[in-house]
Amino acid sequence: MSENKIKLVQEKNTPKKLGLSDLSGQVGQGPKFFDGNFSMISNVKVHLEVYVGDAELTVDELFGLQRNSVIPLSQAYDAPLSIKLDGKIVALGMLVVVDENFGIQITEIKESSTLGAA
Repeated sequence: MSENKIKLVQEKNTPKKLGLSDLSGQVGQGPKFFDGNFSMISNVKVHLEVYVGDAELTVDELFGLQRNSVIPLSQAYDAPLSIKLDGKIVALGMLVVVDENFGIQITEIKESSTLGAA
């Protein structure tokens, strides 16, 4: 039965050539999309990441981990942490406690010309 359906779809959906105009080099006209007014996207959620550090273990060390094992990370405890937006470093900050959660206190905001640089 599925063979019949496939044949019908193939018969109905024959490819057609689509004629498109070449618009390369053409400049847009009229008002800019946002024109500095970001209110239309102000409720869009973004995802920030905070890099705390990493560790390299052998497979033997990995398999030896158990409850209460401690893995030292590469980042010094008092070093500023990188805050990333879309994989790019946008700020630096220090780890803090907010009520019952971790938080990050921003200590430096990167200039747009240096975004992504460590």
